[in-house]
Amino acid sequence: MVDGTQSMVAFLGVAADGRLLEEDRLNLPVAEQYRAPPISTQRHDRLVATGSLLTGATLLGGAALGLYGGWQLLFNGGGAIDAILAVIGIVMAGTHWGWVHVAEYVGLTIDERHQRAIDDRGRAWLAEIEPYPRFSISTSVLDDASTRVVRVLHEPVLTAQHTFTFVRETDAVETCDAHASAEVIASTVETMRRQARLETDRLREQWETASTAYEAALRTADDEQQQLAAQRAAATALSEHINTSLLEPPLVE
Repeated sequence: MVDGTQSMVAFLGVAADGRLLEEDRLNLPVAEQYRAPPISTQRHDRLVATGSLLTGATLLGGAALGLYGGWQLLFNGGGAIDAILAVIGIVMAGTHWGWVHVAEYVGLTIDERHQRAIDDRGRAWLAEIEPYPRFSISTSVLDDASTRVVRVLHEPVLTAQHTFTFVRETDAVETCDAHASAEVIASTVETMRRQARLETDRLREQWETASTAYEAALRTADDEQQQLAAQRAAATALSEHINTSLLEPPLVE
């Protein structure tokens, strides 16, 4: 059984590690793992394609205007309008690549804005994840056709950077042999699932008790001595919560 007033107090005021958004997310239960929104490049690609199309159209249009205006000036005694058309055509042909650069710049701006939104979402998720142990259940079929039911502990740990992440380890195993009925297997899975949920709920309540007391005491803390007092207040509240829960009847559904 996972417990410990001091271990929970050690995580008070500690931020989640950014690795929980990447490789360490697999150490959390599947339902709690961070999932980044898919990055779509379709809009960027459409902008670049549009820029390429405008580049070709500008080059052809500029060349046509330049040739027309030049022809009129050289061979038909063209006037000011023809000269203007020739100049416009030359400018268009000479700057046709600008559309590609404009489209690429706009596309990169959109991509950066999208990435900032993803980063903000990740930071918000990290701010919400709480460092209390969780339990989850998984099943697998072994080579001898027996069914193994595993209760996995997802435990918070402190890192060298004074952030927290999670590790996972097997907490309990039940094996149903190949001749076990579907009802027996389902009952085993459901029993372990219920125990995992109740244990997770109990640990979450302990964390919330300590965290609430810590934050309340920290509001008035302005030096290390008062912060230590806040940690003591959290540890005391957590200890009292545990002692009270020991006097209560066991949790049942």
